Amino acid sequence: MFNNVQKKSRSSKKEISEQLLDLFKIGVFGVQPKNILDSYLKVIKKQIIVKKSTSKKKVYSNVNKIFPICIGKASVDMAKKVKEIFKNSDLKIEKGVVIVNKENFKKISGFKCFSSNHPVPDKKGFEATNYLRNYLSNLNANDLVLVFISGGGSALAPLPVDQINLKDKVLVNKILLECGANIKEINAVRKHLSKIKGGNLCKICFPAYIQSFILSDVIGDDLSSIASGMTTYDETTFSDVQNILKKYRVWKKIPTKVQNFIKLGEKNKELETPKKNDVFFKKTNNILIGSNNLCLEKIQKYCESSKISSKIWIRNIEGDVRKVTKDLARKIKNIKIKRPIILISGGETTVKVKGSGKGGRNQEFGLYFCKEMKIQNPNQKFYILSAGTDGRDGPTNSAGAILSHSSLTDISKNKINLSKELKNNNSYEVLKKIKSLVIIDGTNTNVADVQLIYLS
Repeated sequence: MFNNVQKKSRSSKKEISEQLLDLFKIGVFGVQPKNILDSYLKVIKKQIIVKKSTSKKKVYSNVNKIFPICIGKASVDMAKKVKEIFKNSDLKIEKGVVIVNKENFKKISGFKCFSSNHPVPDKKGFEATNYLRNYLSNLNANDLVLVFISGGGSALAPLPVDQINLKDKVLVNKILLECGANIKEINAVRKHLSKIKGGNLCKICFPAYIQSFILSDVIGDDLSSIASGMTTYDETTFSDVQNILKKYRVWKKIPTKVQNFIKLGEKNKELETPKKNDVFFKKTNNILIGSNNLCLEKIQKYCESSKISSKIWIRNIEGDVRKVTKDLARKIKNIKIKRPIILISGGETTVKVKGSGKGGRNQEFGLYFCKEMKIQNPNQKFYILSAGTDGRDGPTNSAGAILSHSSLTDISKNKINLSKELKNNNSYEVLKKIKSLVIIDGTNTNVADVQLIYLS
């Protein structure tokens, strides 16, 4: 793969696009639970061994009952792998629980499986999470809960506090997704409106042991933000929540019941999320098994072994998509290109939704990048793939976009007013018309987004 790109500067548009997509899929493969989980979890006789680092491990012996639960977009693969790991061991696991998005849903024997909605929580997700809470009630001190968490878990497992209802929480979630807040800020709000997030899952499971395996979709891999930190203590407060909502000027847009609960939480410390010194965290162990950085490294490693000129260019990309693409185009201007090269980057941008169109952050990323390249580097030949590793970008069936230096010409030929469509957040329809959408199946994983830029 990419041999022709290295030998010829006139490789076809289709060839380069397909090869970028292949590289993206290689990165995704490298962070699928079925390919990494058994590096961290082993069962030998009646011992459960968890790899904490290259030199450290945690061993669970004399365990009473084992309860496996999988929450997030990677849940199906995680459940399958757990079954495989325990299949020939001397330990038996209880019937587990899977909560996963509808695109990735499959029934797994030995697990009660729930299909839930993402990115907007729904009644099915509420019912699934309520079942989970009851399932984990009344555990004993020698029981072990194995928690497998992946991206999307926050929306997939809604369980609002008693003072508000699901409809209120869905509206707050929608407002947060559209206002331009980053994932850490969004999750800070979600935690304080939930019975399960922000460490509350540990509270439910106590006095049992909890061992979690976390696949990160959050930039910087802050465990307290991934799926809103179900098994980690929360450092944010109700005051932080109010400040976030006011920062993005949406405080007055959220339901009155939610406003009142946040105000009450500032006064009543018993309503605050669990903190670092709470007793149940002494029996909780969290481990990170995969991340955006690992995905980028898998792509880079493949490129090196295949003698493809490439480098990991920028890690942890975040911020408004328009500002990010402008910065990237400016940085490319200073790169001296001696031969074709692939720049590998990843992260998670944000989009302020002001229009009524259809699209996602990766689709907008690609289009804004093309606009900025025309302004700042009009003679530079390039291709760009920007896609979500979960196979879904926003509320669409697309993972993202693959575009090139000729895409703006294609848009013009189709008589599309790109500025108008972007203002309406209608990137999907633009890309559909020029056949530049990335359409793939759900990937059973989620480690944020990847950008691959080919320069020649």
